[in-house]
Amino acid sequence: MFNFRGLLKYLLLGMFIIYLLLPMALIIIGSFGKKWFGTPFPEGVTLEWFQEVFSNVMFTRALWMSLFIAAMTVAMNLLIGIPAVYAIYMSHSKMLQRFFDSVIILPIAVPPLVMGMGLIQAYNWPSFSLVGTWQILLAAHCVFTLPFMIKPIMANLHLIEWEKLNEAAESLGAGAWFKTRQVLLPNLFPGIIAGALMTFAISLGEFQLAVLLSGSLTQTYPVALYQAFYFSTGFACSATSVLLVAAVLSLWGLTLLMKFMGIKREELGM
Repeated sequence: MFNFRGLLKYLLLGMFIIYLLLPMALIIIGSFGKKWFGTPFPEGVTLEWFQEVFSNVMFTRALWMSLFIAAMTVAMNLLIGIPAVYAIYMSHSKMLQRFFDSVIILPIAVPPLVMGMGLIQAYNWPSFSLVGTWQILLAAHCVFTLPFMIKPIMANLHLIEWEKLNEAAESLGAGAWFKTRQVLLPNLFPGIIAGALMTFAISLGEFQLAVLLSGSLTQTYPVALYQAFYFSTGFACSATSVLLVAAVLSLWGLTLLMKFMGIKREELGM
């Protein structure tokens, strides 16, 4: 019997995958093309666009700045997020829980454009200004991505039923430092890695805050990438491909880390 519903499901799934992958495929093809103007596909094959990207000081500096900001954002959010989530979880306070829920929806409720304009007004004084520095860009990325770090960690705490583990550890005479190092953090690794992955990916590709707050020496790669489209199609495609490769390598590195720690993808909900 012909299964029309199953065929329709796979057809829609295939169309969705093509919709997602086709732009990336065209970007990669365009990065190797000599000329692409008025034709469905680029003409010729060349590597000169990649050579131009990596020889361009502005783009190499922007790439390192993006990687630095993304890595620092992950580190800062871990330092802030783990103690904050633990305190809220152990407090059993409904008011703190409501505050936690409001922080979770912050990136949706407050657009990056509004957040960036507010930071400019708050930290741009005649005698003192942080606008254009990497410090304010890092602070903005931390605020914007913090919910994506703390939500998986909170979910992980509920999943492992930390209160029971905590009572069991205390009944065996474990101290606070031992519980944190040997019990809490190992059980939180799935949530920490999931939050770190989302935080790093969002920070690496964030554009609106970066274009408002960065300066000429602190531009991130998405800002430089936006400017690349004013040079040439091939140059812009190769610059975009570099960002794609950086994201794939980051994901690959995360996969190796997960295997090293013995964490399965299913534990992260991936």
